[in-house]
Amino acid sequence: MAEWDQQLLELNFEKVKKEDGSIAYTLTPGDRRDSYWTKITVKQIGAPTPDAWQVTCARSEIRIGLWKIHDTTQDISVVVHTSAQKMIEDINCQAKLKPSFWLKISS
Repeated sequence: MAEWDQQLLELNFEKVKKEDGSIAYTLTPGDRRDSYWTKITVKQIGAPTPDAWQVTCARSEIRIGLWKIHDTTQDISVVVHTSAQKMIEDINCQAKLKPSFWLKISS
């Protein structure tokens, strides 16, 4: 197992094997009131050894409509890293982001 792979697992990422055989690492940091990003996904680019990593951060929220509740995506950020160290640093920064006071009480 690669060093970056182990670091993602230590950050509580879940290793998921897709139907097409590709592997993705997913982190759901916590409750939407406590954590800004609701889902962080890492996919390796290049096989068998990765040349780069695609990090997708998606923040979503629940909105109440007239007939049903909708889970809407508010913000999606996609960054491609060519350095495993920079990728881990970026993920640590994204996972530590917290919503503002107004977002907490309005959610």
